Amino acid sequence: MRIHLKMLMKGNSLNVTMIVVLLVGLAALGAGGVRAAENSGGESDEPWLQPYRGPTRTDIDATTLDGKVLCGYQGWFNTPGDGAESGFRHWGSNLGKSDRARFVVDMWPDVSEYNPQDLCEVPGLKMPDGSPARLYSAFRKGPVLLHCKWMREYGLDGVFLSRFISETRNPERARHVNRVLASVREGCHREGRVWAMMLDLSMGRNGTTKMVTDDWKFLCDKVKIREDSRYLHHQGKPVVLLWGLGFRDRPWTPAQAEELINFFKNDAQYGGVYLIGGIDPHWRTLRGGSRPEPEWTRVYQMFDAISPWDAGRYRDDASMDRQRKEVWEGDLAEVKSLGLGYMPTAFPGFSWDNLRGTTPGRSMIARRKGEFYWRQFAIFRALGIRTVFVGMFDEVDEGTAIYKVSNQIPVGKYFVTYEGLPSDFYLKATGAATRMIRGETPLSWTIPAAVRSAKP
Repeated sequence: MRIHLKMLMKGNSLNVTMIVVLLVGLAALGAGGVRAAENSGGESDEPWLQPYRGPTRTDIDATTLDGKVLCGYQGWFNTPGDGAESGFRHWGSNLGKSDRARFVVDMWPDVSEYNPQDLCEVPGLKMPDGSPARLYSAFRKGPVLLHCKWMREYGLDGVFLSRFISETRNPERARHVNRVLASVREGCHREGRVWAMMLDLSMGRNGTTKMVTDDWKFLCDKVKIREDSRYLHHQGKPVVLLWGLGFRDRPWTPAQAEELINFFKNDAQYGGVYLIGGIDPHWRTLRGGSRPEPEWTRVYQMFDAISPWDAGRYRDDASMDRQRKEVWEGDLAEVKSLGLGYMPTAFPGFSWDNLRGTTPGRSMIARRKGEFYWRQFAIFRALGIRTVFVGMFDEVDEGTAIYKVSNQIPVGKYFVTYEGLPSDFYLKATGAATRMIRGETPLSWTIPAAVRSAKP
């Protein structure tokens, strides 16, 4: 989702979608976009924002972060005819024009279990068996509910729902992200999962603290997420992951950061939040992608928990071991002395060649048939870490997805596959890793044999 662009030249990956989101957000702000709560959050045009009152399950404990492995969930994909009028958003551009079509995703989802009504054919594109290539839209409830069903089937605890504040300023995009929120909420109720908000501050130089606080007020007043029984709490407080403060490539100041943290933690009406900071891994040393000003040390220590964004910061066993020594081990000692929680990031691999328009394979961090991913969890278990963020559940844009991805790709196009592994491999691996992190199974440095079977 995000990291300093220059790091690409050093072999690190960043979440390129930040660039796309920034452009969308800046355009919306420049056009005088208004708060979603005022223009697209009313009961008459968005009835799905009302509190959920349908069937519910309570399989996963929603009162604690302890022993949880939670996936980031984007849900930002659209297709023509889905009701959002956004075309093939986040899949690519000009996909209806074969001579100008350009994909911005590096993986092709396995859509064999989706309702055909939730799929859209990509004009002129065929699969190897001659059938039309089809994609799903997260604006439609069906795909999101299916994803939540997979979470239950494979033993995943739930999600942090990614919400780019810049998008909430655009009525069209606000309508989309609010509907995805409602579908995630319903899916977590139906499948007994938990969910929490991940508020992404990738907003460019026009971002203000008021935009952030206004959106949280909207979520509290209109959506009433704090009262939702499947919304994740910790130490009796609703959990919020505030992502993007203190990075070198983001213009937030220490004063703005303190204002936001104080609001979420201490505001008389909207505070009382258990606030996790999604920040650079070098937050202790103020090096790397962290801003160097000493005031940031005080800011970082104001959070209730630290979540270093590790995705792309290592690419093989040697660099992963350096990350363990230079970041994770020192972090654990620091957060213990400060009385803070800790939630590092695990990611399965990376690729963004289609999005960047680069030579196929150039940007790849190899998955090594799951060994790269599993080794991160084994290290976390060895270090006694009991809460992990997975980046991401559905981000095929950067090749970090763990949901069902196809090994069969459209004819004539380049996409990264699961290297011949079953499409549900990473779902099974994440479920098994969750049990290991919780202590239900012993530490293992090798992937359990059961994970490699084709079905849950």
